[in-house]
Order: sequence, then C-alpha cells, then structure tokens
Amino acid sequence: MAGGPGYEDEVVGSLLLQMLDEQARERVLGLARVETYRKGTAIVAEGTAGGDIFLLRIGQVKVQTLQAGLIVELATLRPGQIFGEVAVVNRVPRTASVVALTDVELLRFDGDALVAELRKHPQASALLDRIVAHRAADTVEKTWGWDS
Repeated sequence: MAGGPGYEDEVVGSLLLQMLDEQARERVLGLARVETYRKGTAIVAEGTAGGDIFLLRIGQVKVQTLQAGLIVELATLRPGQIFGEVAVVNRVPRTASVVALTDVELLRFDGDALVAELRKHPQASALLDRIVAHRAADTVEKTWGWDS
C-alpha cells in the first residue's frame, strides 16, 4: 500500500478510509506525512489558521476549547480518529486546541488535498460532513450547555 508499511492499521481504524476503494486509499495515504509528538505537546492551537487534517495512529489526544477563561474538554481521541477537519472544511480558524495526552504518532494531510479526494467518494464525503456537523453541535453543547 502507498505511504509505507503499517498503514493497514489506519484503514481498519478509520471509517473514512474504509469507505474508499483501494486506489483511493493509496492516493490518500500517499498524501500523508508521519509526525510524532511527546505527551503534553500542543499539536493544534485554537484560533490559528489551519490547513491540515490529522489522523491519529498511536496514542491519545485531548481536544479542548477556551470559554470565558476556562478550559472546556471537548473530546479524547484515539487511533483511527481525525482532527483538524472543521477548520479545513468550513474555512475558519481552528475551533479548538489539541494536546497530546500520551506520546502520539499521527498522519498529517494537506487538508484541501484530502478533502478533494474524499469528495470524489459520496459515502466518504457524507461521513466527513457528518463528522464536522457532529463536532460543531458537540462543541456548542459542551461550551454553552445548549442542545443543538
């Protein structure tokens, strides 16, 4: 498979990648760069410009936002989950910060290239849109206490 050995785990762990045919998965994984971060490292900072999407390979990260001077925990992500997609899809600054809870290894994608490939596949495109909508609704509920 393109991108190097061990990428089969990403296919199993990521529903988005499972929805792609073999050729599309190879193209997508060929876009990836492997990166590692130490426990406690900020990977994404809320409010900054963001053009990349990340797929967690190893470890866990926490997603958090600052609301009225308080840190609000939004999610803990595990291998196979993505982050960074909200800023890319909606063309907005990062809506949350992401910090490594453990040492992590992830795949970093150019967001526009990844989204363009996913948009060629209706099921993957629809799932991406559902992920973005769910994360937005979840953030509103957790930061404002509103059910969306």
